Amino acid sequence: MFASLKRLIGSAPAARDEGQVLGAWAKSEGFTFKRVKDKTGGGYVVETKEGWRVEWGGSQRSYISGQELRFRCDTGLPGDVQMVMVSRVLAQLLESEVFSSFTNAMQTQIDNSLPDEMRWLAMHPKVSLNAAAVLAKRFVLLANAEGVAQAWLNPEMVMALEEAATTWWTDSLLLVLTVNRGMLTVRMPGEPLEVGQLHMVGELFARIARRMRDVALAGV
Repeated sequence: MFASLKRLIGSAPAARDEGQVLGAWAKSEGFTFKRVKDKTGGGYVVETKEGWRVEWGGSQRSYISGQELRFRCDTGLPGDVQMVMVSRVLAQLLESEVFSSFTNAMQTQIDNSLPDEMRWLAMHPKVSLNAAAVLAKRFVLLANAEGVAQAWLNPEMVMALEEAATTWWTDSLLLVLTVNRGMLTVRMPGEPLEVGQLHMVGELFARIARRMRDVALAGV
């Protein structure tokens, strides 16, 4: 699987301080940027006026090597709502890893040591994207609460996602969107970072977060 992901995202760049790139983006957006330290050496945090944040540090997922970038936000959705949205290309790679883990260990149930989003690919039903042709062709959305997922996908949200899908959210970008315990999270490789890409991902994340908060307030 890791060989496939390396081919998907390309070769790793020469070492550099990604904090400079992240800090430049944060400054251009009027966000707060700071360095944090922990047992692993630390990383960076960006905090926004809308209440969502960006974390850069060691990867928390086996399918992302090296450093990881996380966009996170409390949506107010019920804690038991679970959603995952990825490109079809990435979904196939992750599903292959789940199947391999399942068969190699001769298990009778899905391995709980796997990340939540990988297990959900095998557990949760797909949400229909037939009303959004571009999304249906390029992405898969799975959820244990289809009503919440469909309410989130209003015309404005579909338009924003389709714009991303036809410009920068390509099959070569390893990006995973999840909702779990009320938290919206977008994960992607933390290197290399580019200010332009950070702007586009951040803008889409802000729209997604606002829409999910609206759905939560509506009590769907």
